[in-house]
Amino acid sequence: MRKLAASTKTHPAYLPPLPSWVTQNYGNTPETEAFLSGASLAMLHMVLVDPAEILPAELLRNRLALRAAEACLKLEGRRESEADIRDAYYLARAGDATRATSAMGPAGEMYVRWRKARAIGLKQRDWLKRLKSCVPDHVAEELPEWIDAAMAGGPVAGDPVAQAAKMTGLVITAFPREEASALICGDLVLARALGWSHPVPLIGKHLKRRELRAAGDELSLACHRAVAKGAQDAVRLSHDLTRRAERLRNVTPKLRAKGSDAAVALFLCEEAVMPSAMLSPKIKGTNIPMTDRAARRLCDRLVELGVVKELTGRSTFRLYGVA
Repeated sequence: MRKLAASTKTHPAYLPPLPSWVTQNYGNTPETEAFLSGASLAMLHMVLVDPAEILPAELLRNRLALRAAEACLKLEGRRESEADIRDAYYLARAGDATRATSAMGPAGEMYVRWRKARAIGLKQRDWLKRLKSCVPDHVAEELPEWIDAAMAGGPVAGDPVAQAAKMTGLVITAFPREEASALICGDLVLARALGWSHPVPLIGKHLKRRELRAAGDELSLACHRAVAKGAQDAVRLSHDLTRRAERLRNVTPKLRAKGSDAAVALFLCEEAVMPSAMLSPKIKGTNIPMTDRAARRLCDRLVELGVVKELTGRSTFRLYGVA
């Protein structure tokens, strides 16, 4: 314990590591699957409850939402990659910030749904209303009854993974073609049962089509496996993004452009940044002006410093993200 405390003190960007025993294969019994999912969730909980706020939590949830969107598109028989989804979302919004999500195509729409879901504040009164906006109307009508059934006894009663599995099963049984809705609702119930402030896409990435259509104990066991894999991936990604975020924060004093602090903050939230739409004429989410030329120069400077990379390989309509 003394060694850990010293390490934490000398390294402000410390997050608890993922022990090797959490990732070992102990056999596919219900007991071991439940053990691994619980241990993995406990490690992720320690990462998410970050008093130093060194973890770029919104960027983490956006990255996980992108991965969940890709997985859900595969469940629907589509083959869009993360890069395709990123382009569909960010380029459509660049064309018209008020444009309907239908202009983004199926890939962009799927990412919108997961982004909206991961942004739901579970401590706020309107969380159910916001969840309804993430699913079709025919699913939204049934949500209050299903959530009550899945979480009978309160948000912290019983096994959180079992509650998430029950919620997922209720949705997919009633609407077999609503895979994404079922997974979004499952991840939300899991986060609420764990007392987290926001949903974290975990089940949506790792539950396979055959497993999704299972029932009872089989579905619960599949959800334990999916949660264990998802939580472990999220912990690894948290460490990676925290290191990258620290490097980006460290170079911020070297930036001379007006509004550079706000621009860096945007990079630490968004999966990708399009300079012409998100930095100019005003930095997204602020009233800070930035010319198109200044936005391009800032991105070039960040690339030169090795803390941001261009994501598309194109000469026009470029997107930049944390390197």
